[in-house]
Amino acid sequence: MIKKILPFVFIVVLMSCNADNLTVDYFGQEEPGNTPEIFAKDIISVKGRFEHGISFTPNSQELAFGIFNKGDFSGTIYYSKKSRDRWTTPGVFEPLRDESAFLPYFSPDGAYLLYAQSRPDTSNYLTDIWMLKRGDNQWEQPEKVKSPVSTLTRESTACLTLNNTIYFSSNRDGNGLADLYCTSLNKGEYRDAKRLDSICTVRDEESIFVAPDESYIIFSRYATNENGPDLFISYRDFKGNWAKPTLLDSAINTTDWERRPFVSVDNKFLFFTKQIFDDKGYAESDIYWVNTNKVFKPFVFKPILPKIVKVGEEMILPIPADYFKDIDSEELSILFNNRGFDWAKFNSEKMILTLTPDEAGEFDMIFTAIDDFSNKTVDNIKVIVKE
Repeated sequence: MIKKILPFVFIVVLMSCNADNLTVDYFGQEEPGNTPEIFAKDIISVKGRFEHGISFTPNSQELAFGIFNKGDFSGTIYYSKKSRDRWTTPGVFEPLRDESAFLPYFSPDGAYLLYAQSRPDTSNYLTDIWMLKRGDNQWEQPEKVKSPVSTLTRESTACLTLNNTIYFSSNRDGNGLADLYCTSLNKGEYRDAKRLDSICTVRDEESIFVAPDESYIIFSRYATNENGPDLFISYRDFKGNWAKPTLLDSAINTTDWERRPFVSVDNKFLFFTKQIFDDKGYAESDIYWVNTNKVFKPFVFKPILPKIVKVGEEMILPIPADYFKDIDSEELSILFNNRGFDWAKFNSEKMILTLTPDEAGEFDMIFTAIDDFSNKTVDNIKVIVKE
């Protein structure tokens, strides 16, 4: 079993204090708008080189990304650090120079680096999840994250949350498809891995990114046989349930392959890999970034169960302030469409729905949440009216 990872609340506090004195920039690149752009062209995203998967430390002063070697299917992790307000030239990450390694991911405190590493004598395809711990100004010896994370099958991406839960992808179910799993500490050890059944389908799901607080998850899925992988998002409600995933904006998902998502610590930018294929096969792979104005949308955080009321009776239904939530908008506009039901009134200031039905039947009370960027989400509250 894996030993308990040391709590890093204290480290997070220290880093947040120090971050106030740091200047955050992304290789001096002009911030993107709603349309994805190649990130750090000719510096990180180099034409003819196959970059994939990028991760920043929470203070945004270090980064790591992967290079896929098309010839032998091996991987190399590159690294850069900001020093004296200048980024170093990206180069091979020295602690893993002699390994076939992929998909680096810094933990939310910056103290660990998770990555996938090829298993010996497997043509570099079969990979396990490994972890590097940061010691005193240097990285310690890498260790494989053992079962229930790494198994005899292929585990290819992993990330860590603030409460030390590990999310990862694996094809362990025996059908050849990748699914998403998570494992949480139980008495200081990782004992069981649970499949995310509400997210996984009969298609591949992998390339996982989970918010440090586990409020949302972004991953890639083979949406159609023609398009290959696209990026999806799922939000978590107040009971810890993951909602049905939805496709990200059409400006992000194209006929090319969109994979390897990563979101900046302030939730302002989404980074992802776009892989391009032509009639000769794998042609290009670059890292893109885009602002998250059209990534995050309002979601139902506290669903409201169906309500039963009798004809002629009054029901006053308080609507929770956190009925809807949004990752990047503190305040939402909540609208009610009574669809001609004169007996349904909504006080948006007091968040109260008053029902005085004059007919029997089943009715949907339709609410719409709108965020600062005009993204909309609709939800229904079912009302059953009896005689």
